Amino acid sequence: MSIRIYIATTEGPVEVQRITREDPNVRSVICLDGTAKALPISRAYDSFVKEPTGIIQRSYLHCAFRMDVDKPITDGNSWQLGAFVAHALFQENQLASSEDKVLNAIWLSGEVDRDLNVRPVDHIEEKLLASKDLFERLRAEDVRVFCFIPGGAGLVPDDDFLERMNIDGDMLRLESIITVKRILNRFDLEDVYTKLEEEKAAAAEDAGDDVDEGEEIDLYKPDLNAPEPIKDHRMAKIIALVVCIIALFTGLYLQFEDNIIALRSGSLKIGISELRANDDKGCTEPNIIPLSRDGNAFPASPLDGLCALEITINNVGAPAYMWAYAQRIEDGHLLMADRESLLQPELQKGLIGWRLILPKNLKRSIDYRVVALASSSPLGDAVNRMIRRTVENGKPDWEAIKAQFSEEKITVISTLHSLEY
Repeated sequence: MSIRIYIATTEGPVEVQRITREDPNVRSVICLDGTAKALPISRAYDSFVKEPTGIIQRSYLHCAFRMDVDKPITDGNSWQLGAFVAHALFQENQLASSEDKVLNAIWLSGEVDRDLNVRPVDHIEEKLLASKDLFERLRAEDVRVFCFIPGGAGLVPDDDFLERMNIDGDMLRLESIITVKRILNRFDLEDVYTKLEEEKAAAAEDAGDDVDEGEEIDLYKPDLNAPEPIKDHRMAKIIALVVCIIALFTGLYLQFEDNIIALRSGSLKIGISELRANDDKGCTEPNIIPLSRDGNAFPASPLDGLCALEITINNVGAPAYMWAYAQRIEDGHLLMADRESLLQPELQKGLIGWRLILPKNLKRSIDYRVVALASSSPLGDAVNRMIRRTVENGKPDWEAIKAQFSEEKITVISTLHSLEY
């Protein structure tokens, strides 16, 4: 069954009408509604398609396409995710034309990099609002809509907005993703990641074989043009001694680095407090009720009378860069993610916290995991890799994740909590 693609823009959704293969000697182009009018982003689309800059040719082995859309796309790169998925469907003969009757549609916004990671884009809420009429029409036609946006701190609209838009229901669902792989797996499309791995392996092999035999050095034949031995240089002696001292202390530090990480893990604590409605002033001045952790989890919090949750990290050890997020277990949706603290990182000690405001009309139970990270270096890249790994895998192996990040000198702790309806 064919699937329709909608590229999200702030001006409204843009339908991909069709894709055709063109002569390899011509440029790829995006045209308006089957006419000869090429859109201004056609040059960028050609670069997105064709090697060495593009990823479509590498993934689907053709270098020139024409893509027709029903409305203009003026600028930016947020069209790339929709274009890539449209090509993935076209490859499998599943891309719907304007005349096809469909049961499923995909609405997307995101930039795609060389490794098929989905990068952040702006104005997600504006794009969702601009598509509200489309969502209502498709719902009336019994077409199920899957909305995909980039994952990451501060990108996913809050639950209150999603509830007002009537999103995350059976017929209209929003998911945040870190890579394209989740979409390919969801709709049983060709796994182009195998090609990427083969390409990387071949490149590594070529690099290993790329030795110029004419430049080989015979270690046993003295070089008549070489400088005099280092032992004859007093300054070189001093430098060598300093290097040895530094190496000694570095070795001692590395020897105990695992213990340092273990100590930091023991000095890092996650806390959760309920903010419950005050009898007199409701949620404007709620009562704060700390929860006591029981093993790997906190006791479940009944939603009745619950205004918000306060999630804290308490670092009683050395100052560190710290960050925490809350992730719904069923689908990896981020319930809490503070993007600003990643953009402006600073070493911190003591108690830091975040408040998770609950939608007023939340009427279902939620199981989620709170994850905290700490390191002596800024955590931006580590956070992206952590979220990507937990989103891509249905049931992540947390012990393996903690062990891997420990090797990178990053402490990871986590805990479970539930909201009960």
